[in-house]
Amino acid sequence: MNTAYEHKPEMTFIGFSTWIRVEEGYRQCPEFWKREYTQKYARLWQTMKPETPLERAIMENDIGMFAICNEGDGAFEYWIAGLYRGGEIPEGLKLYTIPEGDWAKFSAKGSLPGSLQELNTYIWQEWYPKKGKQCMEKRKAMLEVYPAGNMQSPDYECGIWVPLAKRWCSEETAQTTATATLLGIL
Repeated sequence: MNTAYEHKPEMTFIGFSTWIRVEEGYRQCPEFWKREYTQKYARLWQTMKPETPLERAIMENDIGMFAICNEGDGAFEYWIAGLYRGGEIPEGLKLYTIPEGDWAKFSAKGSLPGSLQELNTYIWQEWYPKKGKQCMEKRKAMLEVYPAGNMQSPDYECGIWVPLAKRWCSEETAQTTATATLLGIL
């Protein structure tokens, strides 16, 4: 598992969502993907010829490259999404905008859903208690990132992006800030 820190501009996504109880996430998220794949993607991936406005939107916006986890009380809204490139928003799809900000980008290697679930467990049981509490932006959604590739391959790479409240939360910036503070520069 690797971690990188990056500033991103505002991002607008297009996709569809469902609400999932937190304790059911590891079971319900893969089931949501499977259900939506069967209903919206199976025919499209066989032909690669979109026939409906929904299928065109899926292809044009790479819907499925991202999942958005927008937390609520005891549940989260879970999106299957892609970066919105403009154009028609077909029935059943909606937009979600995340403001400009800083991100901790975690990556993992391995087949899905196991590698992503292991990464998620690492973030919440290791990173969050040690560093995330003081760095994580509570009002922004987290992103799961699914690049094109064989998701069942042991070499498949995916990721989770966690929004940061403060730019100094990256390791390098935190060390620079600490040194500058000690030297009386800040």
